[in-house]
Amino acid sequence: MLTGVACCTQLKAQQPGLSDTARVAKDTATQVLDNVIITSRYYRNYKLDNASGSLKVSTALLQLPQNIQEVDKSILADQIAISINESITRNVSGAMRNNTADFYSPLMYMRGAGINTLRNGIDISMIYYGPMPEDAALMDRVEYIKGPAGFVNAIGDPAGSFNIVTKQPGSTTTNQVSLTAGSFDLYRLTGDFNGSFDKKKRWQYRLNLAGQKAQSFQKYAFNDKAIVNPVLKYNINSHSSVTAEYIYQHQRYKQYLMTVFSPYGFGSLPVDFSITDPNKAPVKANEHNAFLTYQNSFNSKWQLTVKGAFARDQLDGNYFFISRYDATKPEEILRRVTYERFNTGVYALQAFVNGQVNSGSIVHKLLGGIDVNYKNMLAYSGQSDPTANQTVYALNVKNPVYGLPFCDNVKTGKLEDIANNKQAIRYYAAYAQDELNLLNNRLRVTVAARLTTSRSSVDKPVASASAVSDVVVTPRLGISYSVCNTLSVYVLRDQTFTPQSGISATGDVFKPLKGKNLEAGVKKDWANGRWNTSVSAYTITRDNITVTDPQTNLQSQIGQTRSKGVEFDMKGEVVKGLNVVVNYAYTDSYISKDANKANIGLPSPYRVKHIQNSWLNYRLPLRKIKGFSVSGGYQWQGGRAGRYSADGDLHLANIFRVDGGLGWAGKHFAVNAIVNNIFNRYNYGSAWTRPAGIYAYVPLAPREVRATLSYTF
Repeated sequence: MLTGVACCTQLKAQQPGLSDTARVAKDTATQVLDNVIITSRYYRNYKLDNASGSLKVSTALLQLPQNIQEVDKSILADQIAISINESITRNVSGAMRNNTADFYSPLMYMRGAGINTLRNGIDISMIYYGPMPEDAALMDRVEYIKGPAGFVNAIGDPAGSFNIVTKQPGSTTTNQVSLTAGSFDLYRLTGDFNGSFDKKKRWQYRLNLAGQKAQSFQKYAFNDKAIVNPVLKYNINSHSSVTAEYIYQHQRYKQYLMTVFSPYGFGSLPVDFSITDPNKAPVKANEHNAFLTYQNSFNSKWQLTVKGAFARDQLDGNYFFISRYDATKPEEILRRVTYERFNTGVYALQAFVNGQVNSGSIVHKLLGGIDVNYKNMLAYSGQSDPTANQTVYALNVKNPVYGLPFCDNVKTGKLEDIANNKQAIRYYAAYAQDELNLLNNRLRVTVAARLTTSRSSVDKPVASASAVSDVVVTPRLGISYSVCNTLSVYVLRDQTFTPQSGISATGDVFKPLKGKNLEAGVKKDWANGRWNTSVSAYTITRDNITVTDPQTNLQSQIGQTRSKGVEFDMKGEVVKGLNVVVNYAYTDSYISKDANKANIGLPSPYRVKHIQNSWLNYRLPLRKIKGFSVSGGYQWQGGRAGRYSADGDLHLANIFRVDGGLGWAGKHFAVNAIVNNIFNRYNYGSAWTRPAGIYAYVPLAPREVRATLSYTF
């Protein structure tokens, strides 16, 4: 068992470090031969040797010519992370969040830009709003793909993407119920049920449930949610299966952002200060997400996978925001109430074939497939509705008075009738990749290309529909060389292409984002595969970037940004019982071309030059009383840029947080407790200076305590 959560992991026969299985077996409760599933009270799977099947590649991570970082659910359990929007990024070099709108979507940044959202290998990124931030109860692992990844999707930001792999049925029957409670009235109940309906295990199931009630350190804020995630798998025969999965997420919260506006500087108001009102009705959000997957291993060398998916997100509610500032009344911030209603969705089809053929002494690992993706948005936003009530409501930051009457600005009627924003993106892609294994697999050369056709259209708010269509070929070349069995070096040259939604200030549909990535790195396994390190350096060029004008709130496309940096990651069991996650990233991202010469050299939005994180979990070597562990770590970010490049250097304070915890795991019960931000440091995240004279920032949580009690049966 993990501290607080049962751990189940799969080890494939070819995995590096499998000779270390004897160490694992001492603590193992269950082993099954089809995919060796290990369930243990003590084993922690901090280091993973292979990417999930949803990334389409079978080559071990050590040998791939790209930086891919895996975060297993065991790490999330030790850290008692409850959603993707918390500190999951601490486990990957250079990853961070733009937390301007915490409930809109994950909004993760890496290598100087926002990265794409994948679930089970399928692009479910949405137009403006969605997908809903994933709950930890759904996650088997989180995969961070740095740089473009044509083998995953034919489209994406050159900075990278992240993939949420949801929990799937396994051969072993396991059930677990967990209760988590913590500061700010956090109460959370989860259930994870896994098993088979028949003795032959042809029909397998997985059911994950979660319910949560949670207040916040900020006045009047809360987040209540419910999650239902059933998965049904039918094993047609020994080599083929069909899996159906459905995810329903429901959330209620006061408003989607926790931004504070102050005339006195960043971090100048009490950490519990709020611009919202207790009388405001909560925002309601729902998500329906489904996957249907067919897999067939024709033989040991060829496999076909076909996936269909849809996701539909809906939001209905209003929020307070600061619309302007009157310098003659410096203590007052002027709030406006904005109402929004969104329907956003994605329909996707993905089919690919993995295979292997030999040509003399050369082994070809082949991958080919197609992607079809359709995104749409139908929305109403009071921000762009001139008929909406423009009344502002003053709030004195030194003596705030809440509960006064205000107009909620709610717009009734069918969304189709009131919508003032209607957009769509379609793309179709075909790709082929050949990984040539040479010199007895010491040298691997990857050659690939993607053909993508896309169409971005806007029907509203423009008077008549407008669209941009493109056909693009993007190549990929990667080389990986094994200096020895545990050390490899690689270089990668890749390109990417991403259609963009929205219209510019001049009424034009945005041109697609195009990017180029050059990357090199070194990967090393240590101590017979117990832990590993990776170092990578990269340079990325991104063209046709969209930015928001902080004066008008309208969007435009600047010429180009460039990012360059160095990343270091270390994961695994460095000595018996001590698992660690240590990473560092240096990121320099800036505007390299722009029609306005004054912008050249300014930092990219949300850039963080230095990010360094450490996390340790140690199982105490107690003979008489087994199962105790201690954990601790810190997060640090320095050289932070704000939301708008035009703000220049805002001298934002560094983020620094220290956490620590204790745990115990027995045969059926486990307890894990953690204190986050032990020293109660006042940290704030995303920040900017708009409207003029105001300092906007998102405060992060003060000291908080969480504890989880789990029962496994």
